[in-house]
Amino acid sequence: MPYRFNTCPHCEQKITFWIDQEDINTKKYPAPVYIHHKINSCGKVSTFYVDSLLRVSFSYPGKKPGGIKTLPTIKASSLEKDKRKRLKKKK
Repeated sequence: MPYRFNTCPHCEQKITFWIDQEDINTKKYPAPVYIHHKINSCGKVSTFYVDSLLRVSFSYPGKKPGGIKTLPTIKASSLEKDKRKRLKKKK
């Protein structure tokens, strides 16, 4: 469950999110995944493309075809709390 960061293609602010293999279509790389920038000033969805190691290759504003899941962004300050919550869900 890698923790990734990048910039939002809409507002250019730093964003952070968790991503797993289950979040992408592993039959096609780079695999698209939708990221919802959950901040009041933006609130938009972008398409991020990741490689087989779940590293972000590139991104586009808006939804492009092929993504199977929309992932929310998280606040860096709540990283540990969010990590514990995700680990509980896996059990």
